[in-house]
Amino acid sequence: MTKRWECKVCGYIHEGEQPPEVCPVCGADRSQFVRLRDKAVAAVPSAVQLPQGLASPVLHLHPILAHFPNGLMPTVWLFLGLYYLTGRPSFEEGAFWLVVVVFVSAPFSLATGIYNWKKRYGGKSAPIFTQKIILAVVLVLFGGVALLLRTSLPGVWSQPIYYLCLAGMLACVTLLGYLGGKLVFSNTASDG
Repeated sequence: MTKRWECKVCGYIHEGEQPPEVCPVCGADRSQFVRLRDKAVAAVPSAVQLPQGLASPVLHLHPILAHFPNGLMPTVWLFLGLYYLTGRPSFEEGAFWLVVVVFVSAPFSLATGIYNWKKRYGGKSAPIFTQKIILAVVLVLFGGVALLLRTSLPGVWSQPIYYLCLAGMLACVTLLGYLGGKLVFSNTASDG
């Protein structure tokens, strides 16, 4: 019978004779794994069950706030593309206001993410949490610089540094979404 090991930091389940050297989800080292006994294995949620919080009437702010930047940054680039295709300034203006929404919502997403990390994972240190915090801070910095350039210098939105900031924001939200998905879906059969 294959042994099952659970990461104490993120809950990832590993099957094998020994726990992995490093958790593939959160990056915790081997010492953070505990062996699951047969009784505990039955309590592990399967990939087809809804996450526990979905049935709860409690409002979970972090996933809601995290989806604003994740959904809006690709839309910024869509609007900019439409602006260049059609020449309509309203598309560029719309992209600007979407960046404003991302910039305003990102600090709240970061704050609720830190709160969830402390509540759900006990604030345990692991590379995935450090990476998410750093990416969120960089997202806010890129957004601040982009908005400062766009609002304070006429015509600067056409300058490469503005677009580099927007590309950096898109990269940040993409990586944040990927890392968040690793945490949320760490126990599904599609891992690895």
